[in-house]
Amino acid sequence: MQYTQRPDLYDLLHPEDFMPGEREFYLSLAREAGGPVLELAYGTGRVGLHLARNGIEVVGLDLSSSMLGRARQVLAQEPAEVSRRVTLVEASMADFDLGRRFGLVYVPFRAFLHLRTQAEQRSCLKRVAAHLTDVGRFAGNFFQPNPLLLPSYSTVRVDGTTATGDGGRVVQSHWCPRSDLVEQSKLVMMRLERFDATGQLVESGVHDLELTWIYGREWKLLLEVEGFELERLEGGFQGQPVHDGNEYVWVAKRREA
Repeated sequence: MQYTQRPDLYDLLHPEDFMPGEREFYLSLAREAGGPVLELAYGTGRVGLHLARNGIEVVGLDLSSSMLGRARQVLAQEPAEVSRRVTLVEASMADFDLGRRFGLVYVPFRAFLHLRTQAEQRSCLKRVAAHLTDVGRFAGNFFQPNPLLLPSYSTVRVDGTTATGDGGRVVQSHWCPRSDLVEQSKLVMMRLERFDATGQLVESGVHDLELTWIYGREWKLLLEVEGFELERLEGGFQGQPVHDGNEYVWVAKRREA
């Protein structure tokens, strides 16, 4: 039962307000951009749909056909003036060519960390630069690495229980069987268990999630190498200093020649 195979459960576990301030942060940047925006790793549309509902034209790019399938189902339930503002594209954020430029390209919810190697990371940044207008911005967020949480562990940790519409519940737990501190990679195994209203287990599956974490200084260097200038690096969506937050939230622009 992988997230990409069950995007309905993904939506259940990641409601619209999952990260307070996130959607308003990207909406504010989109309004400043004043034109169409590109979201990388669109998923089922938790962020991009919010922008479309507020009048922004959004191109949503994602590698998962099932997540985009769910996104289309969600869009079909929206008013026509909202759904026609969203264009969905199935492609990798490390290798895409849309033949157009945007005033804002953003990658929310730590999705950049799914790029496993520096070659993939740099390829993504190159594609972003190629799709930005001269005054366009590149924005996103991912968690700040916590050295205490990076080593592997076999103990199963329960993340939480979420009620389903039929009176049942979904329990999410995880463990980390492998972590490479040199390569800065971490494999997380996420277990989802769905119970019906009587408490009977009706579905269970494991989703493997491999992340490559990035430190702030490293991120600044990656951006600089690929021709970006970092405008803001903050510790959260409320603008808190980096040392006071758990996220890296950034805004960058193409460096002038």
